[in-house]
Amino acid sequence: MKKFSKNFGSAIIATSLLVSPVAGMSLVHAETTKAEVSGYNTLSEGQSILIRDGLYERHNLELASVENKSGKVVVTFNYSSRSIIKEGYVNGKLLINNGGLKKVKDFSAKVKYLNESKITVELDAADVKGNDGSLYLEIGASNEANKFYDHLTQKFKMKLDAATEEPTAEEPTSEEPTAEEPTGEEPTAEEPTAEEPTSGPGTVIVNNENTTSDAVSENTGFRNSASIIEQDLKLFAKQKPMRIDRLVEMSEEDKARKEIRPSTSKNRVIVKDVNVGDTRSFNTFNFETNRVEKITATLQYKGTKGLVWVADRNVTRADAEKLGKEYDSKIVPLIHDNFGEESDLDGNGHVNILLYDIQDGFGKTSQSYTGGYFYGGDLKAGAQGSNNMEIFYMDTYPSMGYPASEPKDVTKIYSTVAHEFQHMVNYNQKEIIQNSEMDTYLNEAFSMAAEHIYQGPIQDRIDYYNNARSIQNGHSLTNWSNYGDTLSNYSLSYLFGQYLNEQAGIGDRVYKEVIAHKGTTEEALQAIVHKYVSPTKSLGSFMTDFRIALIKHDKSGKYSLGSEPEFQHLRTLYADRVPTSLLPQASVAIKVNDLANFKEPTSKGQHITYTKVK
Repeated sequence: MKKFSKNFGSAIIATSLLVSPVAGMSLVHAETTKAEVSGYNTLSEGQSILIRDGLYERHNLELASVENKSGKVVVTFNYSSRSIIKEGYVNGKLLINNGGLKKVKDFSAKVKYLNESKITVELDAADVKGNDGSLYLEIGASNEANKFYDHLTQKFKMKLDAATEEPTAEEPTSEEPTAEEPTGEEPTAEEPTAEEPTSGPGTVIVNNENTTSDAVSENTGFRNSASIIEQDLKLFAKQKPMRIDRLVEMSEEDKARKEIRPSTSKNRVIVKDVNVGDTRSFNTFNFETNRVEKITATLQYKGTKGLVWVADRNVTRADAEKLGKEYDSKIVPLIHDNFGEESDLDGNGHVNILLYDIQDGFGKTSQSYTGGYFYGGDLKAGAQGSNNMEIFYMDTYPSMGYPASEPKDVTKIYSTVAHEFQHMVNYNQKEIIQNSEMDTYLNEAFSMAAEHIYQGPIQDRIDYYNNARSIQNGHSLTNWSNYGDTLSNYSLSYLFGQYLNEQAGIGDRVYKEVIAHKGTTEEALQAIVHKYVSPTKSLGSFMTDFRIALIKHDKSGKYSLGSEPEFQHLRTLYADRVPTSLLPQASVAIKVNDLANFKEPTSKGQHITYTKVK
């Protein structure tokens, strides 16, 4: 599951920052503290750390070097972040240990609009005289210069060239620190990897292995009628926007309509007849009112595969060209190679991409926003809201920059373009060619797999899994709902797609093979499991293995989602009781003091399984 190799040169805003002392800085920390130096983790050159801001957004820092130069100690960090909503300042404090920790310098770097930069801090050598061989760092990110959140501030120590008698107590670690904050739940220590546990403390996975999409819930055999209270997420601030994908469903009447053809597609775009600067109207969905609305857009890019239309005055022609070229040269071949090809029912050889601010209630009724959508009705003659062409729709706010005062950055939606294009390809391969349909949970898993191939692990989905109370209390993998905790559906689907990839062992082409299978979603997955995993393993059992992998997250083998370090930071929240019933592919993990004494109920449903994990 390797990232798609590409040059991010055009997608990265790179800046070098030289940080000087902050005048009049008021910190929450005291000038000198008696804190134990053992509370500072070793940070070595070349090692990366992850810090979180008040929105729990990611800021990545690599210690590039700590050098003595002409009477100066120069500390250099490589900074990176692809967040569109992050808070804008990295704030730090350098200290030495000389009979107690003493602050020698504060620094602050503005990173709000930067994807990548260098942060350089200089000290006079005289300021670190009498040190114990280490330079101590306290660092965090926030929405203001000089502001620290105590609970998010991290502490490290870095080796100085002029080390004294006292060596550092810790050896450098090869693992990237997780920098995760407490959730209020019991720690979820990684479990050992014994295959057949017999006794001692451990975990029991309770899973409904039924894989039939329309099946009902089954009794677990437990009679505790007390409800499990689903708590709000603690680590995701309420104001943090969360991206979702809209499923625009067709009526049964529209589903029965014939696909468009060049002769019947009166609204199609005839490529030879359009030029950059031309305008036309499009049907779009307003997700606040659930109505179809017309908007006018201008063609700003005409390429070999894509036509980029813009209906947002804050998006420039240069933005559209950048997106169009990325689509033509990188996204199209990536999707074709790993998923399949789109239709060309309107006969123009191009896909239309419409950029506009999707009306989704963001900032009014919801803090989730629609990053984009694909509507199969656009390929049905006479369907409600049909544009009679191959088209998908991309959001410009907050997807390209948040808050509204931020400059637009079109590179932030590249991975979402890959996501929506997979939906278009999936629709063509399954519904048009095979007259079939892929279950929503797997279709979304594959679109997030497209994002993963394009840019690597999707940290937001991992973070949400680590903190989702609905998953803790038995959220179903396969039962997709647009009402309730849809974000848990996305997290589970994403992780299952990566588990399928890793276990099949054939690379990213596994997605194309599943799509090409002429059968139901259940039949296609079972065929892959029998072919590449085990000829005797049922799909339900494979999905239980997936739940075990979420706890073990081994780097390889039966319980691995892949070797990427992000997957090693998965943290499963344990339920405090087994619910009385579980939907198909709903699961909970519980801790037990002695696996030998745990007995599964005899009155459980047919597909309910209890698996012991040491």
